[in-house]
Amino acid sequence: MYLNKIYSIRVALTVAIVALSLLYGCQSKYSKYDFKNHKFDRQVIERLPLYDSLSWVLVRYFPSIEQHFKNGMLFQYITSKDGNDLYQAYPKEGADKIKGLLNKLGGQFIYGFQVFKDTTMKFFISDTYIQEYNVDIFERLSFFPRADSIKHKEPPTKDTILNKHWQYWIQFDERVDLF
Repeated sequence: MYLNKIYSIRVALTVAIVALSLLYGCQSKYSKYDFKNHKFDRQVIERLPLYDSLSWVLVRYFPSIEQHFKNGMLFQYITSKDGNDLYQAYPKEGADKIKGLLNKLGGQFIYGFQVFKDTTMKFFISDTYIQEYNVDIFERLSFFPRADSIKHKEPPTKDTILNKHWQYWIQFDERVDLF
């Protein structure tokens, strides 16, 4: 019995030492990334009139997508090669306008969007992984039809309010690799 206790203590100490070594020995590269000096993409900001046109088309055709809301909370569209899945949710006229605006914006400036029940929207601009720092960077634009509803994001998200309806934000996440 005495040997079992000693063995149990040794196993517990070994596990604790290994866990602490992993915790402190692997210093995060993420914390070394210069978040504060990460720049907002000027080209995204310059295209704001196109995003604005897209948002108002989405508001106009909002009743068409209500039955397609996921869990009753939001509608999400991720671009596809042909864009024909827009026609499953929107009438032809609306889908044509949306598809045209997505094409004008181009794949490097939008790859999808979400429309919420209150008609606020999130536009997916880009997702980037910087291996050197083990950081994922997600760039987004949010549209708020009510001008008084924009709130600044908490760090490690960086944001800027572009006007009374638009917020441009960048979220930084540490990529967790278990192995």
